Amino acid sequence: MIPPVGSDAVDTSLRAVFAGRRGRLLLALLLAEFAAAVQGIAYATVLPTATHELHGDRLYGATLAAGTLVTVLVLSLGSGIGTRLGPRRTLLVATALYVGGVALAATAPAMGWLLVGSAVRGVAGGLLAAVGLSAIGGLFPDAVRPRVLGLFALVWLLPSLVGPPLNAAITVAVGWRWAVAWPALVVVLARLLVGRDAGLIPAGGDRQPVALGTGVAVCAGLVVASVASGSGAWGVPLLVVGLVTAGAGGIRTLTRAADGDPGRRRVLLSFAALVAAFFGGDGLVPKAVYTGLDRGVVANATALAAGLVAWSVAGARPLARRRGLDPGVLGAGLVTVALVVEAVAQLEALGPGPALGLAVAGWGVGGLGMGMAYGRLQPEAFDDLAPERVGTVATAVAFAETASVVVGSLLGGGTYSLATTVGVAPRPAIATGFGLMAVVGLAAAVLAGRRTAGTGSSRTGEGPRRPGVSPG
Repeated sequence: MIPPVGSDAVDTSLRAVFAGRRGRLLLALLLAEFAAAVQGIAYATVLPTATHELHGDRLYGATLAAGTLVTVLVLSLGSGIGTRLGPRRTLLVATALYVGGVALAATAPAMGWLLVGSAVRGVAGGLLAAVGLSAIGGLFPDAVRPRVLGLFALVWLLPSLVGPPLNAAITVAVGWRWAVAWPALVVVLARLLVGRDAGLIPAGGDRQPVALGTGVAVCAGLVVASVASGSGAWGVPLLVVGLVTAGAGGIRTLTRAADGDPGRRRVLLSFAALVAAFFGGDGLVPKAVYTGLDRGVVANATALAAGLVAWSVAGARPLARRRGLDPGVLGAGLVTVALVVEAVAQLEALGPGPALGLAVAGWGVGGLGMGMAYGRLQPEAFDDLAPERVGTVATAVAFAETASVVVGSLLGGGTYSLATTVGVAPRPAIATGFGLMAVVGLAAAVLAGRRTAGTGSSRTGEGPRRPGVSPG
């Protein structure tokens, strides 16, 4: 018998985690995560090559952010669409949209088609974003949840090791279009397997939208920021106004989702800042290697893999908070250091070899920090949570993650696009993007350090807690 969430007698062994239909659903979700990793790595690896071939530098930042921007828009509508469709129908609709988006990208005659393909895939992602989190938050106890999420980090290991060089080889041999297209086979298979046990996924509490008005404000701000790179002299104020608007709306959305729990609010905000810092840098790393250091697709694949592999290894077994060691704070600090190192790697004084070595090693440190902090902050969002609120918090976590990916992409990639549009050389433009992301990483570390301050919360992630007990 599977113990209820929050039970004091919790078996944390892998045998218990994978027992019964819940375990079969978990295996299917892990395969779906693997498929998403394969697709995401393929896209990130070849996007600089595709941008160069299609002469689309002006749209690089917007294309990098398009998919997750649309996902944020869908999430701002809440989980009502998924509730009305049901889990299996949602899977079917989302998979059809995903395949259509991949087809648009793989056959793109111009950069705009890549952008539209990303947007269509973003609709699919928005429909499914909270499904896996609802399953993990509703079916697994507090004490087990970090370990379950650690398995998701471990799933990224094989794609991180094999994906970048494989997609680089495919790009060199037959072109970047095939590298974008082939992962769709794995994605479709994973979705079919999830559909078998989709009825187990908790639906309670998902009917209420998560801050619809502020969600729309976030999307509007991100749209303004995404067009800044093509706006000439107006680009800088547009980027600033757009990101400030999106940030303010996102903070309000997460505050309302926390429902008066200041500890949970700080967890959500520190998690959002962490994601923005890391993925903003992650989106800029391939451009930094390919354009800034003038290296090929194999070199940028290696740099990208260093961060993802380190994240997988560090996140596979999340560290508990102990006296003198807070993985959330330490991990966010390492991400900040890595972003500074990436900026330094763009200095003209460094030779080609040392610059590339610094870029690869630096992003490995960033992945290590991300694995430590992500594996602690994300599961803490569900600690001490009443079952009826799982869907709401899952949607908030998905909203925080996807919105932050767009913010980070626009702050990093968008800054690069805007700077090069007004005549700044690639290396200084890239270094500026990394510097701005380092400021966000520092904010994540500060927020992580204060997430239990003054709340009376005993949330440490070291043991099970009964649902519905407010830590405040």
